[in-house]
Amino acid sequence: MKLDDLKQDWQQTINSSPVPDNLTEVITMLDQQTTKIDKEIKRRDVLEISIAILLIPVWFFGLWHSVGTMQTSGYLIAIIACIYIPYKLINAKKVTAVKTSSIKAFLEREQQKVKQQKQLLESIVWWYLAPLGLSIVLITLGATVNESGVPHLSDFLVQYYACLGLLLVGTYLLNKRAAKKKFAPLLQNIEQRLAELN
Repeated sequence: MKLDDLKQDWQQTINSSPVPDNLTEVITMLDQQTTKIDKEIKRRDVLEISIAILLIPVWFFGLWHSVGTMQTSGYLIAIIACIYIPYKLINAKKVTAVKTSSIKAFLEREQQKVKQQKQLLESIVWWYLAPLGLSIVLITLGATVNESGVPHLSDFLVQYYACLGLLLVGTYLLNKRAAKKKFAPLLQNIEQRLAELN
């Protein structure tokens, strides 16, 4: 909800009950910050959802040409992950707080949005990195299974898995940092303003 859309409705509230000027300025600043973050989240979600949807046919094609149980398991996990990731991203943007024209309701909505995005980033290992990492390992290792059903771990695969591990750890650390540096201070600021209003 934009602060500009609320100004007319808030004018009566501001006139009837004295609100410190600095609180109004802080609310305006919070609105600007949350609007900027909302745009970043929208760009991220469009990109992640598009990639997940585009990968589903690739995983089905691989599943159709799978050479063993290990590889089949990897493709199935990849398909499920690419269906679950868009669901998780869309679900994290749902807000149950009531949409009204009061300052408190605005802050409560923003609090819920920021809290959900912070939790999404903090739990990225379980819903994003682990399923995709496991599926990649099972697909690539399953392609090297010999006649007796034993996978062959070549030097190339060892290096590939090392790079994959570094990529997954790097992605985890970047998301953890974003949750701590971007969302935590904003959430704390919103909660402080809510406490001032109460």
